[in-house]
Amino acid sequence: MAHITIETGSNTLCMSTSIHVVYPLEARRPSSSTLYLLHGAGDNASTWQRLTTIEMYAQQYNCTVIMPEANRSYYTDMAYGLNYFQFMTEELPELCGHLLRLNPDPQRTYVAGLSMGGYGALKCALTYPNRYSKAVSLSGVTDIQRRLRDGEMSHGMIKEMQAVFGRELTVSPEQDLYALAQERLKNKDSLPSILCCCGSSDPFVEMNRKFAAYMTDTAFDFKYVEGAGAHDWLFWEKHLKTTFEFLFTRNEETERGDAF
Repeated sequence: MAHITIETGSNTLCMSTSIHVVYPLEARRPSSSTLYLLHGAGDNASTWQRLTTIEMYAQQYNCTVIMPEANRSYYTDMAYGLNYFQFMTEELPELCGHLLRLNPDPQRTYVAGLSMGGYGALKCALTYPNRYSKAVSLSGVTDIQRRLRDGEMSHGMIKEMQAVFGRELTVSPEQDLYALAQERLKNKDSLPSILCCCGSSDPFVEMNRKFAAYMTDTAFDFKYVEGAGAHDWLFWEKHLKTTFEFLFTRNEETERGDAF
């Protein structure tokens, strides 16, 4: 395995940014897959690698894992800030594809994240299903409107959210996961496969249950996993295994089937 830290200027963000990459050196297949792995609001580009066994899974599944820096942007083109969604979905794949010679096949390109990053991962896949074939949300914010109406948000958090979503905390259809899912279904687009995992003691569990109930009744290939756990790294580490099995088991079964 190789751990690569990319420090580069971004034309979209108009500043320098960090990208952490786990790169498998000994490929077991002709071409590897790519996972964009998104951090939560209290983390940064290095946190997944520091606090989990992500390298072990990247090696096991021959997967390049790209962990970008997003600060506390909610992976959104901010009302009063920077265009992080444009960076994540346009500039980042182009940059990493050029530097790392990634497999460009959308069927081998995935996006996942935790908490704020779970929201970002689902938004990426539901906005561009032709770019990401699968998405995983761990303890994700699956109902951004409900999150913004949280009466227990501190004054500082409200100011943060206003910087992202505007002073009135208005959510546009492009920022709402339900609206994005409905748009994909309406247009009969190719639909990404989606996994959501949440702990039964997580403060976001009710919104995850509601999102799961909605998605299960649609044409999406959707799976929901709930188990003991809170909004913490113990739960996220445990469900890295769940994540990689979801991303790769079906692909491996298909490849074995094609061989006969």
